[in-house]
Amino acid sequence: MVLLLILALAFPPAASHVPLVVPETPVPDVSARSWLVFDDGYEYNIASQRSQSRAAMASTTKLMTALLVVEATNPGDLVTISRRAEATGHKQVRLRQGDVWTVGELLEALMVVSANDAAVALAEHVAGDVGSFVARMNERAGDLGMADTAYANPHGLDAAGHYTTARDLLVLSRRVMESSILAGLATQQEATLVTGDGPATEWASTNEFLGDYDGAIGLKTGWTSQARDVLVAVAERNGRRLYAVVMGSRNAAADAALLLEHGFAVFGPAERRLVSFMEDPQEAALLRQYLPADALARIVHLRGINKRETAPWE
Repeated sequence: MVLLLILALAFPPAASHVPLVVPETPVPDVSARSWLVFDDGYEYNIASQRSQSRAAMASTTKLMTALLVVEATNPGDLVTISRRAEATGHKQVRLRQGDVWTVGELLEALMVVSANDAAVALAEHVAGDVGSFVARMNERAGDLGMADTAYANPHGLDAAGHYTTARDLLVLSRRVMESSILAGLATQQEATLVTGDGPATEWASTNEFLGDYDGAIGLKTGWTSQARDVLVAVAERNGRRLYAVVMGSRNAAADAALLLEHGFAVFGPAERRLVSFMEDPQEAALLRQYLPADALARIVHLRGINKRETAPWE
């Protein structure tokens, strides 16, 4: 009640349509071993759990593979499929030795279908052999500040010394989404591919989250027996982009949906209007006394953004 009175006195009548109480937004209970939800516009880690704990990453590995490919090639470049690429196991699009594909076609197979054979073919095309490409993957991870990531292959099948964290996956995913090519592929719910000289075939995206969650625009799924269910989910609503990274889950899509809903519930109109009151010592003291700690942290963060540049809600 005291908080309600403070906010009622603070807001002028013209702003009476604005909610007067910052709503409590309890963090949802999810099955994932580690996770985070991040607001891209406000540069704010909304909530996280063990986000710097190293774990197997499964096919989210392919985000780094794809990034290196777009940084080093053009979509129209031709790739001749090797015997090793053809022999790659598990999820694949049935590449055959000697067939010629374009980089763009293989990227679509990689990002949409999560094809392991496409990952190997692209790795060999970029670096000459898989080992050299993996070295580049680790070098690029270092460039991006992914200190808790190590790669052993370009596809994500379980291997010794192949791990990342939710925090590092966020760093990588934000960089991937800066590529218009990869961001476009991330939204595709199906791919049309031609296997060698055969007919065109339709492939469904492994990312069922795209069709199930309002505002979903990506990004990448993964599953192995060691990693369990892994997902980097990206969604946009009303100009806000959020990331949810879920690792070691029983149902990554469900976990990501809960985390994103939590994320979209914060930074509401009441919090944004309270930013200006942080400039007055007495008003700021009242806010610090009565606001929940998580809401206060967001307001302080918004104030910092407002001082640096035009705030993203304007």
